[in-house]
Amino acid sequence: MKQLSMIEQSVLNALPHGSENPISTTDVCKLTDLKMRVVREIISVLVNRYGVPIVALRSGEYRGMFIATNEAERNLGIASYETQINSMGIRLKAIQEADLDNWQSQLKFKVVPANELSHQQKA
Repeated sequence: MKQLSMIEQSVLNALPHGSENPISTTDVCKLTDLKMRVVREIISVLVNRYGVPIVALRSGEYRGMFIATNEAERNLGIASYETQINSMGIRLKAIQEADLDNWQSQLKFKVVPANELSHQQKA
C-alpha cells in the first residue's frame, strides 16, 4: 500500500468520482488552499506514481477533472488528451519550421480603428 502525503490526500479528496460533476483546477485550488502549480504537480504525481485514473474534459458543456470510474469515462478523458497532444504537435511543427529571420515580412498588417476592434474579435 502506498502512503499519500497530506497534500496529496487533500487534492485527491477534492476530486469527484465520475464525470457527472467535473471540477476545475481553480476550484481544487480554492478547496485545498494550494497554488495552481502545486495542484497540477500533485495531479501528475497521483496519476503517474499512484495510478489514480484522473482525467479531464477540456471542451463541451462539462469541463474539469474527475476520477474515471468506468471505461467510458476513461475513454472520454483519453480522447481529450489525444486532442490536446495533436494540437500541441501541430504547434510544435509550426515552431520548428518557422522562418526565424523572415516571419515578420510574411505578415500583412491592417490598421483597424479601436472602436471596430472589439467588433472584429467577436466575429
